[in-house]
Amino acid sequence: MKKTSAVYNSLFKSLGYCLAISYCPVVFANSEILQTAINTADFEQELYLDTILNQSPKTILGHFTQRNNELLISKATLKDLALNVDLPDQHNESDFIALTQIKGLSYQYDAASQSIHLTATAQLLTKSAQVTRLQSVEPAIVNKQQIRPGILMNYDVHSQHNQDQLTQSLWNELRFFGGESGGVFSISANHVYTDHEHAGSAFNSRILDTYWQKDFQNKAISLIIGDSQSKALNWSRSTRISGLKIAKNYSLQPYQSTSPLESFKGSVLLPSSVDLLINGIQQSTTQVLPGNFDIQTIPTISGAGTAQLVITDLNGLQRVVNFSLFGTSNLLQKGFSDWEINLGMSKLDYAVKSWSYDDQPLFNGSYRYGLTQDTTLESHAEFSQDLQLTGIGFVHRLPQTWGLLNGAYSYSHLNQENGYLYSLGYQWSNNLFNISLDHQQISENYNDIASTLGYNHTRESNRAFLGLNTEYGQFGASYAQQDYNQFENKFLMLNWSYIFPSKKYLSMSMTRDLNNKNNTFYLSLNIPFDRQTQATVNAQNNENGQQYSASARRTASQNQADWGWQAYTNIKDSNDYTVQGTVQRNNRFGEWEFGLQHDQMNQQNYTSSMLSGRGSLLFMENNLFAKRQSFGSFAIVSTQGVPNIPVQLENRQMGKTNKKGVLLINDLNAYQHNNLSIDTLALPIDYKIETTRIDTVPYSQSGVFVEFPVYKMQSIQFNAVDQEQKVLSLGSRVWNQDRLPTDDDIETTIVARDGMVYLENPKSATLYIEHQQKICQVRLPALTQTSGFIDLGSLKCL
Repeated sequence: MKKTSAVYNSLFKSLGYCLAISYCPVVFANSEILQTAINTADFEQELYLDTILNQSPKTILGHFTQRNNELLISKATLKDLALNVDLPDQHNESDFIALTQIKGLSYQYDAASQSIHLTATAQLLTKSAQVTRLQSVEPAIVNKQQIRPGILMNYDVHSQHNQDQLTQSLWNELRFFGGESGGVFSISANHVYTDHEHAGSAFNSRILDTYWQKDFQNKAISLIIGDSQSKALNWSRSTRISGLKIAKNYSLQPYQSTSPLESFKGSVLLPSSVDLLINGIQQSTTQVLPGNFDIQTIPTISGAGTAQLVITDLNGLQRVVNFSLFGTSNLLQKGFSDWEINLGMSKLDYAVKSWSYDDQPLFNGSYRYGLTQDTTLESHAEFSQDLQLTGIGFVHRLPQTWGLLNGAYSYSHLNQENGYLYSLGYQWSNNLFNISLDHQQISENYNDIASTLGYNHTRESNRAFLGLNTEYGQFGASYAQQDYNQFENKFLMLNWSYIFPSKKYLSMSMTRDLNNKNNTFYLSLNIPFDRQTQATVNAQNNENGQQYSASARRTASQNQADWGWQAYTNIKDSNDYTVQGTVQRNNRFGEWEFGLQHDQMNQQNYTSSMLSGRGSLLFMENNLFAKRQSFGSFAIVSTQGVPNIPVQLENRQMGKTNKKGVLLINDLNAYQHNNLSIDTLALPIDYKIETTRIDTVPYSQSGVFVEFPVYKMQSIQFNAVDQEQKVLSLGSRVWNQDRLPTDDDIETTIVARDGMVYLENPKSATLYIEHQQKICQVRLPALTQTSGFIDLGSLKCL
């Protein structure tokens, strides 16, 4: 009894020391007194240990209890470790389980380092998987401080002259952008002037589209007020509507994938790297921790294919898991929706009359929803005073990569007459085969908004295609049948194409008109010389005879000033031919083209000339720019008045700033990151820049203003010496201020080798320098230069 009492007294004394130095766990784990206590009486303590599972580099702080010579682990720690353990609590210890009671789990407890290494079998690893998405879904946020208002005018002017007629046309769009709301207002028009030798002259001008658009990026929704065009499903038709349009617009979040993500699942016991290969091409490498994992990515193929996960653990052991997949962009992810609502009136006589609209209000809407990863539901409705139309459809990916099935049924009611539409289609493809089947049937009395405007339906259409890819080329056979109200077309088409190792492309085809029982044969050879230059030779034979054509073309570069040209000839016989030649010039101000054409038909000669130009005029930030035609986004880059500074977009040089220190950059990606940078090596020596790289995210069809903070700098250099002309010590602190430094003052710089002191834009003519545990003073002489580099030689620190 005395021995036991002495042991407890020693234990509590040790505990007091522990609490005093905050090191109790180590004392508990290593003390002989502790071991004696365990052997002689009940003992219990609470531990917090660094916990490593299956050699994972990820360490958590686990909660344990030590009872005598047994370790208990808390259920919260088991959850943090993602271990699938379902056991009752230890007796008299709520929410704790003895490690020895967990089958498939072994451990090594290191008391000295206060850590524990756990090794678990695959059965213990939790059923929930760590999900890794290889595509970013975070939208790129527009920086509103870079947004500026402006006016843009796109134009396309064309002039053509022949023996007896001159035709001049102008298309233009006037766009206002960059307001506080981020909206865009656009109005486009077409103007035509003709002067005929016998019929006289005429001028026509027509307004085409007028609208205001506002994008809500965070919701991926666009609002359009004015003229727009409805979106068509595979079994519905698009029409021009003026009024209000609200639509889901995933182009506002281009980093968001709407297609179903393929899921590649597996499990590992040790930390491993997982390489994903699709059709033998590596897509990614991902590091995974012990347990189940789920790698989700967009399939980079269309049709049936295979995927492999090559799993390599930290010991170098490797295994391969194979998957089958069918990639398609026709489906929506589960839970995603894509929709559009149009309210207004039909736009009539497009490009024929201005401001021509129907007087009946209407509704046109579509909705698509990802019911599952394999099934997308579709619906469409059109309503007006006399018309009611509703329809439903689906797109379904069949199991076991058996292909894609789609179908739709639509019902209409107009003027007491009912009609219907139904369609059914099937697609399947892989690296070797490509199969497509489509059927659509429309009853005689089926109508939609387009048909009420005079655009008739095809009553029945059937299409079938079979393709075969081999090392000897691509073979294809297709059948097409269309039944209109008064006539029917049936065609059978066979084709073969082959790409030579030299990149030459040869294609041959035969089309059989099954109604008129005649054939058309076509042969084409394309010869590329470089990325911009190519030649093409064509031959055609049909019931009207033979026809040959040849062309050579050099395309002007779009990113820099360049020339392009084209020569073309088409010959039917010696008395029926066409010869044409054009010259093209592209630069940052626009695109210009001049051409001549000579035709001989029925022993008559016709010669015409053509001149055209396309470009834009932009007014923004009190600057007027002439630029290439722009339907997207752009940026004005400023270097604060410093000219001739190279500017890069995604590390591609786009030009140099002009004499005002600005440069216009076209073709930015809307709602995406655009990395702009400048080359500091081109900066004059007396200039300094705070940052050389700026990211910008523009609105659609709008401009941004990106300013690089460049300013002139005055830099001085001198050798600091003491009264005996000895250089001051390396590392001595230097203060540039008007008073003696205190302990609270931070030094401006330090003395470099050989007593060298370098300062930029000195704010005072007085410098204080520590020297031999004292502070000496340097007075700068009057500086005649306001900028640039100045070497002052040696200055004494007194």
